[in-house]
Amino acid sequence: MFQNVVRLAMFANSFHGSIPTEYGLLENLTHLVLDNNLGITGTVPTELVECNKLTLLSLRNIGISGNVSFCNGVEKNIAVIVTDVSICGEECECCCITL
Repeated sequence: MFQNVVRLAMFANSFHGSIPTEYGLLENLTHLVLDNNLGITGTVPTELVECNKLTLLSLRNIGISGNVSFCNGVEKNIAVIVTDVSICGEECECCCITL
């Protein structure tokens, strides 16, 4: 149904809860922007690795914890934009940008 979604920008929408694992089903997704949703909690779902076209993942000013662990071993050019570089973990240092 949503296979053709290319960009998903949902910043400053007062979202609460975790990032849906179903985003990993969006096979044409290139940009996922969740900035300024402090109610988003939990971790970054590893299912996002299935988004083979994903080049931008922006997670600034959200309430997630843990690491963006799916970057390790992924052969793609992805930029992960975060407020706190500690969520990137060692395996994602090459793709994390702090703004």
